Amino acid sequence: MGGISRRGAFAFSGLTIWLLALAFVRPLSVDESQYVAASALTAHGLLPYRDYAYLQTPLQPFVFAPLHLLFPGHLLLAIRLANALIGAATAVLVYLTARRIGASERAALIAAALLVTCQSFAWSVGVARNDMLPALLMMLGLFAIAGGRSAFAGIALGLAAGAKISYAVPAAAVFVAIVWTDRKSARWFAVGVAIGLLPSLILIGLAPQAFLAEAIVFPATAPAQYYASIGKAWRLGPARFGQLLMTAAIGPALIAAMEVARRNMWRDPLRRTMLAAAIGGLVSAAVNKPFQIFYLLPALPPLFVLAALLFDQPRPRWLTGAWGLFVLSGLVPVAGWFVKASQGVPALDAERRTHVLAAALHEQHVEGPVATLAGQYVAKVDPRFAGGPFLYRTRGFLSREQAREWHVVTKEEPGTLAETSPSAFVSGSYPDVQPAEELELAAQARALGYRPTGTAEGFTIWTRRP
Repeated sequence: MGGISRRGAFAFSGLTIWLLALAFVRPLSVDESQYVAASALTAHGLLPYRDYAYLQTPLQPFVFAPLHLLFPGHLLLAIRLANALIGAATAVLVYLTARRIGASERAALIAAALLVTCQSFAWSVGVARNDMLPALLMMLGLFAIAGGRSAFAGIALGLAAGAKISYAVPAAAVFVAIVWTDRKSARWFAVGVAIGLLPSLILIGLAPQAFLAEAIVFPATAPAQYYASIGKAWRLGPARFGQLLMTAAIGPALIAAMEVARRNMWRDPLRRTMLAAAIGGLVSAAVNKPFQIFYLLPALPPLFVLAALLFDQPRPRWLTGAWGLFVLSGLVPVAGWFVKASQGVPALDAERRTHVLAAALHEQHVEGPVATLAGQYVAKVDPRFAGGPFLYRTRGFLSREQAREWHVVTKEEPGTLAETSPSAFVSGSYPDVQPAEELELAAQARALGYRPTGTAEGFTIWTRRP
């Protein structure tokens, strides 16, 4: 029950190839800019909060920083492929955990395969973001709980919260479920969580005020400011629950949740813990304003661990057909990615843009840090622009003193930009660009005496000649 059979190994090999393909065809996301930039800056010895702005809890850049050293100039693609492999490992842990709580091999394989057809999973596994690493860590913790190792489980869930703060909610829910069963195990779990959080707490302690502003206050206030400014304040209200439901319905997440909810999972301690983790993930998704597709991911792995128990039971044909329809709905957006990729593979297109831009910067003799909001395309980003367009576009978020102290530039607070000028500015038009912010950046460059001296793949290079 503890391993993977030859049939399972073959199935997961095919699943891994599928997820790697998604990393190539998934359209580019503006979100990738900050994660690629943060990984590169960390590879050069800089620390989040203290040396550059980072809008999440701090562990992700340290895990992916080695990719910048191993694959220089290919960091976006390297992180995407790493996330695909992490997604495959997450599916394997769903399978192994389901086996530990009583599912058959066949049922556990079905559950793991169905997980990857959910829209939130497919979206997250194909981009260079911080979604898959904490999902893997959470599943590692749940696998440990199923094996009776509470302290190790706590460490894994503490690390998950250190990679993405929304995983603190499933961790808290799991703690409550363990307390319900065994208070001694709950104490060991809590000790493990504290150990898992220790690296994050050390980094936070180096710049606590910057952390509070960037990773706590920013996500709580800045999205509301932005969506109100573009006329989409409706996404901040009850409509977001409808969007959550729609995301769950694209793929089998919704039908899995309905089937699990109508079964009595509370009596068995392990099943109760998995259910608590899934509910915690759902709560973390629901409290975000606005809701985004990737917010549902924390609820999915434990949900499909429980769903595996359903596939061993007889079911009417209509219900099997309903599952099939939901799975097909999850494959529709993915099919769209492959169709679009026939005209140009997004990840390879990004590689080409990155190399052409690097060559153009070299021709302009630009060797130092570059001020840009497109951190996914620039190998050496000025640390003050590490937050990408998200922090840059804020208004009234930072004072002039905070911008200087925390090494941040926004469109209204230039920080130390006048005293310590970047080697160049790069603005322009690229996939998923935010034009208003690019115009603001170009205006900032012009005000500092920079002039457009080159172009590459829609990018404009601004330099300042003697």
